[in-house]
Amino acid sequence: MGPQLDPVDSLRRAWGNHGNSLLLAICLMLASSSGQATPGDTSAAPQLPVSAPFALDAAGSSIAIPFEVTDRVVDARRYLMIGVDVPHAGDFPAVDDVRLHVRLLRVRVVYDEGGVQVPIETEDTDTIIARNSGKPSPRADPTVCRLHLYAAIDEESNLSVCGFHARRNGHYIAEISTIEPMPAFKGVATTVRVDNYYNTGE
Repeated sequence: MGPQLDPVDSLRRAWGNHGNSLLLAICLMLASSSGQATPGDTSAAPQLPVSAPFALDAAGSSIAIPFEVTDRVVDARRYLMIGVDVPHAGDFPAVDDVRLHVRLLRVRVVYDEGGVQVPIETEDTDTIIARNSGKPSPRADPTVCRLHLYAAIDEESNLSVCGFHARRNGHYIAEISTIEPMPAFKGVATTVRVDNYYNTGE
């Protein structure tokens, strides 16, 4: 009986260089497609809550925070907030500065509708209180928002900047910028955050 042939080796020989080239092309195609997001796939998009370091001490600083809104990450009210987290207790000088003085940030939130940016109305705490009590808005420009201390737990204080309704699922961008110097925050590792709004009964 003659020598037995290895079927795998026979197939390899039959393919020759053509088979190797085809196999290489298939591997490259699979590798390429694995790195592409499928339509509607938001797994790589930033989900709430989204936060980023942002210093408040100097005027003219700005940051843009993209985020994705889906039914599973927003509550039933679909009311979100821009907040600032301060890594210090409520008696920290910078937190006291916010409590005792009017400290403002400018916030612009847009919804990305196929490349067209649709502005979303924002309201700071003063504006929410005025609206709920039937009083006029304290500021003519709704993008100008006053910092408000709403929580201080252990070694962290939480400031609200503004709230807004995210009525549609999809991609949003929040642009936050400082308007004036806030020297009390010099050297303080503050973080801006996009999250569901804290409970005010809104």
